[in-house]
Amino acid sequence: MNRKQIIISWLSLISLTFISVVISDFIDNFQVFIIVVMLIVFIKGQQIVDVFMELKTAPTFWRLLLISYTLLVPLIILIIYLI
Repeated sequence: MNRKQIIISWLSLISLTFISVVISDFIDNFQVFIIVVMLIVFIKGQQIVDVFMELKTAPTFWRLLLISYTLLVPLIILIIYLI
């Protein structure tokens, strides 16, 4: 992984964090807000797995295991908040 890709990923993680904070002022519907934030959490988790953990080139099993974790945890949180 080269330095430029890491910096771009880091900046995107910071931007997504900022976006998740800012959208709280613009989205009045709580359910929509939770869905959008959990989507952002999934995207951030995918970035961390692929770029910082360098699992993009790892064996498929390990990459899918961690990607499924980044999907499963926000999904469980989403279900808890929407019930």
